[in-house]
Amino acid sequence: MWVSNHGGRQLDGGPASFDVLPQIAQVVRKRVPVIFDSGIRRGEHVFKALACGADIVAIGRPIIYGLYLGGAAGVTSVFEHLNKELAITMQLAGTKTIAAVKETSLID
Repeated sequence: MWVSNHGGRQLDGGPASFDVLPQIAQVVRKRVPVIFDSGIRRGEHVFKALACGADIVAIGRPIIYGLYLGGAAGVTSVFEHLNKELAITMQLAGTKTIAAVKETSLID
Protein backbone atom coordinates (compact mmCIF):
# COMPACT_ATOMS: atom_id res chain seq x y z
CA MET A 1 0.00 0.00 0.00
CA TRP A 2 1.60 3.26 -1.12
CA VAL A 3 0.57 6.35 0.88
CA SER A 4 1.47 9.54 -0.94
CA ASN A 5 0.12 12.96 -1.77
CA HIS A 6 1.39 12.96 -5.36
CA GLY A 7 -1.21 14.89 -7.29
CA GLY A 8 -3.25 15.47 -4.16
CA ARG A 9 -2.52 19.14 -3.95
CA GLN A 10 -5.05 19.81 -6.70
CA LEU A 11 -7.84 18.60 -4.41
CA ASP A 12 -8.57 21.48 -2.07
CA GLY A 13 -9.40 20.30 1.43
CA GLY A 14 -8.17 16.74 0.98
CA PRO A 15 -6.52 15.16 4.01
CA ALA A 16 -2.74 15.20 4.31
CA SER A 17 -1.04 11.85 3.74
CA PHE A 18 0.55 11.90 7.18
CA ASP A 19 -2.83 12.51 8.82
CA VAL A 20 -4.35 9.36 7.29
CA LEU A 21 -1.26 7.15 7.63
CA PRO A 22 -2.19 5.65 11.05
CA GLN A 23 -5.70 4.82 9.85
CA ILE A 24 -4.44 3.16 6.69
CA ALA A 25 -1.87 1.13 8.64
CA GLN A 26 -4.59 0.01 11.04
CA VAL A 27 -6.90 -1.09 8.23
CA VAL A 28 -4.30 -3.14 6.31
CA ARG A 29 -3.06 -4.79 9.56
CA LYS A 30 0.34 -5.84 8.20
CA ARG A 31 -1.27 -7.82 5.34
CA VAL A 32 0.71 -5.65 2.93
CA PRO A 33 3.65 -3.33 3.57
CA VAL A 34 2.78 0.34 3.98
CA ILE A 35 5.12 2.59 2.02
CA PHE A 36 4.98 6.26 2.96
CA ASP A 37 6.17 8.93 0.55
CA SER A 38 5.05 12.42 1.35
CA GLY A 39 7.13 15.38 2.47
CA ILE A 40 10.05 13.45 3.96
CA ARG A 41 12.84 16.01 4.37
CA ARG A 42 14.48 15.12 7.71
CA GLY A 43 15.33 12.09 9.82
CA GLU A 44 12.63 13.16 12.27
CA HIS A 45 10.09 12.78 9.47
CA VAL A 46 11.28 9.21 8.88
CA PHE A 47 10.87 8.49 12.60
CA LYS A 48 7.34 9.91 12.68
CA ALA A 49 6.27 7.97 9.58
CA LEU A 50 7.58 4.69 11.04
CA ALA A 51 5.95 5.40 14.40
CA CYS A 52 2.63 6.07 12.67
CA GLY A 53 2.51 2.81 10.75
CA ALA A 54 4.80 2.97 7.74
CA ASP A 55 6.89 -0.10 7.04
CA ILE A 56 9.00 1.66 4.42
CA VAL A 57 9.71 5.37 4.01
CA ALA A 58 10.45 6.54 0.48
CA ILE A 59 12.58 9.63 0.02
CA GLY A 60 12.22 11.47 -3.26
CA ARG A 61 12.97 15.15 -3.46
CA PRO A 62 16.03 15.25 -1.14
CA ILE A 63 17.63 12.48 -3.20
CA ILE A 64 17.00 14.35 -6.45
CA TYR A 65 18.50 17.50 -4.93
CA GLY A 66 21.54 15.54 -3.76
CA LEU A 67 21.96 13.98 -7.20
CA TYR A 68 21.72 17.35 -8.91
CA LEU A 69 24.12 19.09 -6.55
CA GLY A 70 26.70 16.35 -6.10
CA GLY A 71 26.03 13.30 -8.23
CA ALA A 72 26.42 9.95 -6.49
CA ALA A 73 28.38 11.58 -3.66
CA GLY A 74 25.51 14.03 -3.14
CA VAL A 75 23.00 11.16 -2.86
CA THR A 76 25.27 9.40 -0.38
CA SER A 77 25.53 12.60 1.62
CA VAL A 78 21.72 12.94 1.78
CA PHE A 79 21.33 9.38 3.07
CA GLU A 80 24.11 9.88 5.63
CA HIS A 81 22.50 13.09 6.87
CA LEU A 82 19.03 11.52 7.13
CA ASN A 83 20.46 8.52 8.97
CA LYS A 84 22.29 10.81 11.41
CA GLU A 85 19.12 12.80 12.09
CA LEU A 86 17.11 9.59 12.49
CA ALA A 87 19.67 8.24 14.98
CA ILE A 88 19.50 11.46 17.03
CA THR A 89 15.69 11.36 17.05
CA MET A 90 15.75 7.70 18.08
CA GLN A 91 18.09 8.53 20.97
CA LEU A 92 15.88 11.39 22.10
CA ALA A 93 12.85 9.08 22.02
CA GLY A 94 14.66 6.27 23.84
CA THR A 95 14.37 3.82 20.95
CA LYS A 96 17.32 1.64 20.00
CA THR A 97 15.92 -0.20 16.98
CA ILE A 98 13.55 0.44 14.09
CA ALA A 99 11.24 -2.16 15.65
CA ALA A 100 11.13 -0.02 18.80
CA VAL A 101 10.35 3.05 16.69
CA LYS A 102 7.41 1.19 15.13
CA GLU A 103 6.09 0.46 18.62
CA THR A 104 6.31 4.13 19.61
CA SER A 105 3.07 6.05 19.97
CA LEU A 106 3.24 9.70 19.03
CA ILE A 107 -0.23 10.32 20.43
CA ASP A 108 -1.48 9.05 23.77
